[in-house]
Amino acid sequence: MKSYFKEKEICDIKSRFNSISELLEDVKTIKCELEELKDACNENNKRVDEFDARIATMEENVSEINHIKDKLTITRIDFDRIHHEILLKEQWSRLNNIEIKGVPIKTGENLFQIHEALCKAIGFDVPKSQIDYIARVPSHNLKDKLIIVRYINRYTKEDFIATARAKKELYAKDIGFTGSKNRIFVNDHLTPHFKSLLTKVKALAKEKNYSYVWVKFGKIHVR
Repeated sequence: MKSYFKEKEICDIKSRFNSISELLEDVKTIKCELEELKDACNENNKRVDEFDARIATMEENVSEINHIKDKLTITRIDFDRIHHEILLKEQWSRLNNIEIKGVPIKTGENLFQIHEALCKAIGFDVPKSQIDYIARVPSHNLKDKLIIVRYINRYTKEDFIATARAKKELYAKDIGFTGSKNRIFVNDHLTPHFKSLLTKVKALAKEKNYSYVWVKFGKIHVR
């Protein structure tokens, strides 16, 4: 009987040892898993630090980009101002000029004589001494080159244009080009920029029902 109880106790002890061994294995497994979790957390923390560093770098880059953008805006404003001044000066240099369109080109032509004939046709006398220079210049859209006349006095130029426009219709035949049906136009000598601007202003004036668009002293007026 005693032998039976001893064997049972021994079996119980062995069973407990086995349970302890299993428990130790479980503890080891949990410990390993905790180590892995710790490593994963450390790796995640490392990645978070890397992301933080990248974000900080990006913020610095954005700040630098904004700074450059501000500089570019200032530069653009300065460029636009200088460009506008250049356009005004370029037009100012043409302030004494008229542009004559529609006069046919003739071999051996004398532009001073053509100008004199034009003066007679409109009834406005301009002495040759008042002409600084006169020349033909190319035009992209016209077969005949334009005639540009530069006067010594800008008021002579303004009066000449006003008198020519008062005639309403002026043709090449009126200045000696018999058989030509060309209509002659006398205008301010505008730069390409201001010619384009004048075209846009005329279109807008028509849309807004303005009655008059004209140029005086190189400036565009609307009424």
